[in-house]
Amino acid sequence: MICVAHTSAPILLRTDHGNAPVDHGDGFRLAARCLASSVAVVSVNDGGKVLAKTVSSFTTVSLLPQLVSVWVGSRSPIAHAAAMADVFSVSILEAGQEDISIALSEPGSGSRGTAAIGIATTAVPSGAVAISGCLSWFDCRVHDLVEGGDHTLLIGQVTATGRREGSPLLYHDGRYRTLGTPAPQRRT
Repeated sequence: MICVAHTSAPILLRTDHGNAPVDHGDGFRLAARCLASSVAVVSVNDGGKVLAKTVSSFTTVSLLPQLVSVWVGSRSPIAHAAAMADVFSVSILEAGQEDISIALSEPGSGSRGTAAIGIATTAVPSGAVAISGCLSWFDCRVHDLVEGGDHTLLIGQVTATGRREGSPLLYHDGRYRTLGTPAPQRRT
């Protein structure tokens, strides 16, 4: 039996390893909230209009070749624009950039353009853009697009990166967070 904490009563997700999950509506979302993640923004230059969306599913995939991946909603214009432009960027937000994350997570924000909602961007070598003041960015050429349920996986081959010193903006259990005191290192 797997249970989810932080609720008034545990939600049973699976009764045994052989049965399909029991549908309890928000059980999946509550379990997913236990995953702490960096806050990233995927951006595409769509004919001079910068489309951007906050994502929490950014992952480095491979070192040879250098690949990253990010999931975007299938209905978002970003996946289509990235396929047409053949380039996109991912910006890792810095602690203190919650306002940018919130603005770019609103419904419809992915199609309005960053200029329309007052978010500054900086050009990266491919012609894509990164969020100004971000902690780091990955400039990518589209390597593959994969449909998965109600989302599209953008896999990008990294062509350039940038970074600066600072702390990442994190998201855990429905709240923005920052790094705390590092755990003591243990020797193995």
